[in-house]
Amino acid sequence: MTASYHHGDLKAALVAYAREQLENQQFEKLSMREMAKAIGVSHTAAYRHFANKQALLDAVAIQGFEEMLAECQRAVQAAPRQARARLKACGLAYVRYGVAAPRVQAHMFDAVSLPGASVELGKAGQRLFTLLRSLVEEGQNSDEFREGDTRELAHACWAMVHGLASLLSVHALAAPTDRISHLPGEPFEAKVDALRSPSHTRNEITMLQAGSAIDLLLDGLRPPRS
Repeated sequence: MTASYHHGDLKAALVAYAREQLENQQFEKLSMREMAKAIGVSHTAAYRHFANKQALLDAVAIQGFEEMLAECQRAVQAAPRQARARLKACGLAYVRYGVAAPRVQAHMFDAVSLPGASVELGKAGQRLFTLLRSLVEEGQNSDEFREGDTRELAHACWAMVHGLASLLSVHALAAPTDRISHLPGEPFEAKVDALRSPSHTRNEITMLQAGSAIDLLLDGLRPPRS
């Protein structure tokens, strides 16, 4: 990236470049001066937008939270009205984002957990959890989910999808051998063979695994039988 940017694009250009370097595992080696030079501006101009390198890192994390939230919101809006379907759609969107941008996801949560994390960054992370909690509460209100502390149940859901995204992004999970909910009524071996055909991508198989795992979690949220 060597083209010059006019002032109106500079902040976005710095965030985009920092994110690119983060994904390529090059960010730690770069100074603000070097990043400014790479996009064709002076380091003085860069410091007008970000006080230091950490502020730029926070901006990358905020962008990640905003993108993930938007993906989850779109998935929820497109899902059927049942609480289970909406929560599953949100979980799949979360996993899909994490698998597509694993280093960004890891950075988001590293950055927000730091003692000096900005207020804006903290709010960005909280908005994502607020959506998740509202979906769990929706299921409790409609008697689709068990009673209990809504926050605790939402934390369990968050831990599940975050762990899935992290593990699936490095292909650490084998294909499930008990069930795959997206392709009901077929022997497991037939489902896997079909997915391994050239017409299916690794990402499709990954999301199939995610859907099966999330279904197991949602089964656990059902109210106990009386």
